[in-house]
Amino acid sequence: MSSIIEHIKICRIEHWLKNIFIVFGHAVAIVLFYQMEITESMIWNAVLSLIPACLIASANYVMNEILDAPFDALHPTKKLRGIPAGKVSVPILWTMMAGLVVGGFFLGWLWFPNIGYTVALGLLLLSGFVYNVQPIRLKDRAFLDVIAESFNNPIRLWLGWYAIMPADVLAMPPISITMAWWFFGALLMTGKRYSEYRFIDNADLSGRYRKSFKVYTERKLIIAMITYANLFCFCTGVAMTAYPALHNLVLVFPMIVLAVIFYFNHAMSEVGAKLEPEKLLQNKWIIASTLVTGIAAAWLLYAHQNDIFEVKDALKLMQPRW
Repeated sequence: MSSIIEHIKICRIEHWLKNIFIVFGHAVAIVLFYQMEITESMIWNAVLSLIPACLIASANYVMNEILDAPFDALHPTKKLRGIPAGKVSVPILWTMMAGLVVGGFFLGWLWFPNIGYTVALGLLLLSGFVYNVQPIRLKDRAFLDVIAESFNNPIRLWLGWYAIMPADVLAMPPISITMAWWFFGALLMTGKRYSEYRFIDNADLSGRYRKSFKVYTERKLIIAMITYANLFCFCTGVAMTAYPALHNLVLVFPMIVLAVIFYFNHAMSEVGAKLEPEKLLQNKWIIASTLVTGIAAAWLLYAHQNDIFEVKDALKLMQPRW
């Protein structure tokens, strides 16, 4: 039984929570395509869309742990994982990965008639190969590792979007929203690298554990985080300006900035340096600010759709009368 549990751990089921980002794709489709009209079938499809994505994500995690085992053996805590600690069988893990891939694509084909969903599922699997497998293995290339890993954010956006779109609609979500979501992921991933770099706190060991850390420094990672934060805010502002349904969201922009500030503050604190990267986002202030931002955004979208409140009308009242 313990051996079975150790093999299941490699699937990182606790990381399935990351696929909650697929819900953002549902939200974008509901707001921009369906004008906030929600049906029971859409809700059902939205829930089902998480399952194939979780299976493919676990397949990528299995491949990641197999290929990273020699490097994980050099990490302070990852050396206790199943493969470096000798708790699991690698051939069994490859078989598990194949089963997860087949199961994920079968369910995706069975449940979703829009081919866009299957294509996005394929991109999710492909991103795992590009990130982990030689000779490309972008995980080892400074800055490209973050760009590649955070590309999973647009992929999850597309999964959510196509899961509830009609079968004959292949139009993609707006590029400004897609890029904003990508840069948001890059910000989080760079914060993860920064936290991990400080967590290891040994330049030689970190360089042997992850080749990209031979290039990274705290200064470079901080500059990268600032860059991604600015690009995320820029693209978000473009989207809010370009689409009338999103105009009201300009009022949540200060909340978004506040959430980013909380993230920076926590990642750069002494407490953040002692945390493993996966625990970095569990700060209560980051969680609270994110929830408040989400609730405010939902209400403002509802207010626009039902003609309760329009920010442009409020701004007109604030203009001086000459």
